[in-house]
Amino acid sequence: MSDGGQRYVIAAIEYVTRYAVAVTVPRHTAQNVAEFLMRHVVLRFGPFRELLTDGAPELTGSVIEQLVMMLQAQQTNPVPYRPQMVGLVERFHRTWKDCVSTYMNEDQQHDWDVWVDCAVYAYKSGPHSTVKLSPNELMMGRRLRSPNELLRSTSVAEAAGTAAPGPVL
Repeated sequence: MSDGGQRYVIAAIEYVTRYAVAVTVPRHTAQNVAEFLMRHVVLRFGPFRELLTDGAPELTGSVIEQLVMMLQAQQTNPVPYRPQMVGLVERFHRTWKDCVSTYMNEDQQHDWDVWVDCAVYAYKSGPHSTVKLSPNELMMGRRLRSPNELLRSTSVAEAAGTAAPGPVL
């Protein structure tokens, strides 16, 4: 459990672009999953056509069924508790955990939940090995700049990408 009371991460990945959205929650319930899907997926990107889950009870209950029906979507539950069937999400979980663990001291630090957003940002801004573009480029049509790129910029115009060629006086 984190210092902020969070225990779980709920994540959604768009299958084609690999674009990820994730939030931390204190409990992994159907209500939390439905709220996450509505607030962080549907209201940002529009209704999804298909929801692929691993068949866990909190992902197949009546709350999720009602949401899927309301959105006129289809839910696919391959085999309960078979992470191999939803490998894209499982790989994403491994990636954000690896990223967050680089900031953590195992014994004394319990604020992992504050680093999840940074890990998701890093994941969305990094190029995918097969298509050589980042999930953000594929989903939003633009490259995300990392904060350290702003530190290296010598002027506001350069930071905005509008610097004229030639020396800066």
